[in-house]
Amino acid sequence: MNNQFAENLKKIRKDHHLSQEDLASELNVSRQAISKWESSLAYPEMDKIIALCDKFNLNIDDLLHHDINEIKKEEEGKKKVNKFIDDFLNFITDTVNLFSNMDFKRKIKCLIEQIIIITLLIICSNIIVYFSDYIFNNIFSFLPHFKISLFMSSLFNIISIIICVIFSLIIFIHVFKTRYLDYYNKYKKEINLNNNTNKVVFKDKEENIIIRDPKHSEYRFINGLLKFFIFLIKLFSLMIAIFISFIIILLFICLIVSFLLYKTKLFFLGLILAIISSIVLITIIFLLILNFIFNRENDKKKMIWSIIFSLGLFGIGLGFIFVGSLNFEMLSNPKELYRTKTSEYVMQDDLFLLIGNVNYIEKDIPNIEITYEYNKYYDLIEYKDKGIDVWLELNNPFPLIKEVIKYLNNNKVINFTNNITINVYASKENIAILKNNWNRYINNLDEIGIMQENYENRIQELEELNYIYQEQLEEYRELLDR
Repeated sequence: MNNQFAENLKKIRKDHHLSQEDLASELNVSRQAISKWESSLAYPEMDKIIALCDKFNLNIDDLLHHDINEIKKEEEGKKKVNKFIDDFLNFITDTVNLFSNMDFKRKIKCLIEQIIIITLLIICSNIIVYFSDYIFNNIFSFLPHFKISLFMSSLFNIISIIICVIFSLIIFIHVFKTRYLDYYNKYKKEINLNNNTNKVVFKDKEENIIIRDPKHSEYRFINGLLKFFIFLIKLFSLMIAIFISFIIILLFICLIVSFLLYKTKLFFLGLILAIISSIVLITIIFLLILNFIFNRENDKKKMIWSIIFSLGLFGIGLGFIFVGSLNFEMLSNPKELYRTKTSEYVMQDDLFLLIGNVNYIEKDIPNIEITYEYNKYYDLIEYKDKGIDVWLELNNPFPLIKEVIKYLNNNKVINFTNNITINVYASKENIAILKNNWNRYINNLDEIGIMQENYENRIQELEELNYIYQEQLEEYRELLDR
């Protein structure tokens, strides 16, 4: 038997609020026949199938072989799309009719109002986009890779721009409809026609904003834009929720790592309490976002009490951290964390150092000897062309972190930088040559900068002259054409 027909028949009967007896009487069959059809125990004759199709406006093939629910959903979707398009076209038609029935003065007034509204929306949107861009750049600046940080901040910035554009469009259309189209549609049946102009005579005292009443109707395409706007907001919220989930994971990692500081006593206890309360607060925010995305209600009492409890716990934790930190000793650049490296360079007439803070020490040697003092957990990179340059790279941060934790457990805080202490040992003559070469290098950079600025100014002058000559050329062509 055809199970699809049985399911469709049951669905159609219930949708039309018919009992088996009601449907049976309309088809001139017994109630048991309807029951057997719906149970796939029997199959109706063709005339009964045709009668069903005529009564419920169905296709025979759809009734027998397809899911009626899916077909209705497709038809409803098509109707919604068609309604959306029809409403949009009606909006355009009403707008054109409105302007065609306005006199010149009112057209100018309407256009000025729309320009002011658009300008205000653009200003507000730019402010929102600017601040969102600033916030997202700072939020994602901690990401390890620059390209990932740039991609995430750019993605969020694009979404905020789209949201501002759609929201501004909704506001503009709604204000225009409320300010003009509602008024026009309300009074177009009361048009006082002039003899020859066929224009609508708008009354000044009634040309005000129409307050929406409960029966106020909206264009479906505006509701469609609003739904799309809400969808973007939810998508934006989902991305924030994903970002917050990474923060929660990071806080749990910090919670585990904080147990390495158990010897700091009060500081350790305060750190544990602060991290736990932060996890609770971030989790509440995460749940609020998820409930907004999936349209679920929030348990307000539980969330409020959880927020109050976590804030209190966070305050207690900060208090313990402050009290515990009073026992810490600050160490600035401890010598045991530094190493010394010595390099020797052959003296050349054009040699100089591309390094800022350098201590020159006279020593009676033919070449140059340079000693570098730097943090032992960093790698020293040396580069020499005509100038000598060095910098530090931290390829493996874990030994340094382990050293910092060891000092913290001994109630000591390391305050060091990744700067390099550089001592240059050379003869008096070679030191003078190095300094002169450095000064010459700086002067050359200044000269290049001045030269570049002069070229840019000259280019601007030539562009202005070119613009003037182009205008004169156009004038001469007009004279020749005459």
